[in-house]
Amino acid sequence: MRFSFEYPASSDSTVKRVLARGGVSHRLFSRLKAAGLIWVDGHRAGNVEVRAGQIVRFELPSDEGVTPSAGAIEVVRDVGNWLLVNKPAGLTSVPGPHNPADSLLNRAAGYLQRQGYDSPHPAIITRLDRDTSGLVLIAKHGFAQGLLDQNQAAAQLDKRYYALAGGVMTERWGRVVLPLGAGADGIHQVVRADGKDARTDYRVLQAGTHAALLECHLLTGRTHQIRVHMAQCGHPLLGDALYGGNLQQLQTQALMASQLSFTDPFTGERISAELPLPAAWQELL
Repeated sequence: MRFSFEYPASSDSTVKRVLARGGVSHRLFSRLKAAGLIWVDGHRAGNVEVRAGQIVRFELPSDEGVTPSAGAIEVVRDVGNWLLVNKPAGLTSVPGPHNPADSLLNRAAGYLQRQGYDSPHPAIITRLDRDTSGLVLIAKHGFAQGLLDQNQAAAQLDKRYYALAGGVMTERWGRVVLPLGAGADGIHQVVRADGKDARTDYRVLQAGTHAALLECHLLTGRTHQIRVHMAQCGHPLLGDALYGGNLQQLQTQALMASQLSFTDPFTGERISAELPLPAAWQELL
């Protein structure tokens, strides 16, 4: 089974122009044409003329897919061309040297394969650090990823995080503006005058005697951004040994992508999901 798409011709035109209005690039169109995966009103076709009202359909060609994994994956929402999944801490978003075949991406490919798709090639849209848990947006195929990239402004992708920051926070909200860059060890991110612009908004949802529950909103998307910004403010995240956080009863940093929303470029629908606060965090507060 392949992913299939239909586009009605709104006026007399050609197949290529109809599909271009739907976001099909010249490169993808060339592949579709060469593979014979275009139909007009149910009849296989190339770049022929079409009349208003005719239906142009195409199927995505099979690529060398992502290696599927049978590992567990928690799908929060399966909507059209997208998956919203809850990534556990300890699992990388994409394959790497230490887990070439069992990242979140591999598990998404396994999920799509079990649904009957041939050679699935999903793409991670909102990548999380290995030890950060929470919502991740995944495109089911490269066409969806490309369409979202083309319409970034219209997509209005919005991400919110829960974080447990150590210490007593007297302010109720704030914005951290500190440029970030790679540290000398290649692992840490540090505040650097020549670093990339990094801005984090936060508000205190609940203040405890030794920690505060924050909702963080990333205005930029730098590596380890929330972790470094809060550490620089004197409130490293609980469990974040890399940036000086108190380990408490947590095995990893207390950071979770809790809310995610975006506008689907295929339908214009606003798609969103939200996760509850982990019970263990509430106990720590």
